[in-house]
Amino acid sequence: MMKKSFIFGAALMLVSAFGLQSCSKEDNAGDATVDALAYDIANKADLSVLIDKYAENGVLTLPASAEITMAEEIQLNEPLKIRTAEGAKPAGIIAKAGFVTTSSLILENVAFEVSGVSTPFIKMNTLPTEGLNDAGAYEVDEISLINSSIIGLKNSLFYANKQKYLINEFNIDHCVIDFGGTTGKTIIDFNGGGLPLNVTIDQSMIGASKETSWSNGGLFSTQSGSNLAQVTTDADAKHTFTVTQSVLTCISNGKTLCTLRQNNQAWQYYVVKDNVVNNCGKKNEFLVGFCAGRINKKENWTASGNLVSFDDENTGAGEIEKSGLENACIVPETPAAE
Repeated sequence: MMKKSFIFGAALMLVSAFGLQSCSKEDNAGDATVDALAYDIANKADLSVLIDKYAENGVLTLPASAEITMAEEIQLNEPLKIRTAEGAKPAGIIAKAGFVTTSSLILENVAFEVSGVSTPFIKMNTLPTEGLNDAGAYEVDEISLINSSIIGLKNSLFYANKQKYLINEFNIDHCVIDFGGTTGKTIIDFNGGGLPLNVTIDQSMIGASKETSWSNGGLFSTQSGSNLAQVTTDADAKHTFTVTQSVLTCISNGKTLCTLRQNNQAWQYYVVKDNVVNNCGKKNEFLVGFCAGRINKKENWTASGNLVSFDDENTGAGEIEKSGLENACIVPETPAAE
């Protein structure tokens, strides 16, 4: 695998190249605030200090190319967005601890190096006792990573901590996520608690080298967790898992891609389109892995244009045969007989 310093630098360039930025009034902060923020960063103030001093209306805007440390676990009870200024090279954050939250968290145009973090990068805190919905779950609007990189991940990217949260939106959008460990943790882990209504992975690179692939982990889990009726009383609610235009490498290599408390349900929707996939899940079972290894068509599927391989062998035909999803994968044409 490439050296971490190279990967971190490459991720900064890739994230910048994606070019998705949000436009916000926070960019017009007064000069005095900007100077004070720059001064604190130059003097190695921790990210937790910067949030306390400079976040306005739930948004912390960092200067371009800032180098910041995150030595302390950051606990959040209110929504927070951490972002680098519009059009700027992402701020780089060297993390030794993660986030613990009961609220929305958005990381936008920032580059995290997390090889020093042994806990889940984002973990839900103990469930609040007030503000629960009619099903007894606590609703959070979103957990989103946008135009960002997470390099050297050794534990889960997200862990629901066996708490009954209903996450309306979980997004990985234009991101680079690199695994740096072999601990077998699930990337998006709702094991033992809660559910997301929508999981969207779009135009992102997620994976590891074969040597560090999480063979006992997985992409997503609700094992021993909640089913939809246990987190919402909305009869029209559905769970949608979307993966589009992304590159996935060595996720749950040789194992089932996802582990679910309930699979093959009419409220489950899957959209898997135009991805490049290598050594994810079992051979010929990347697609069925979304349903914990079996598709029976009760769930709802849209799949097309996926280039799937295992040990560099195109397995598109095997994926289609196993899943029963026609045109789900790109299959090499058989050379015409001479």
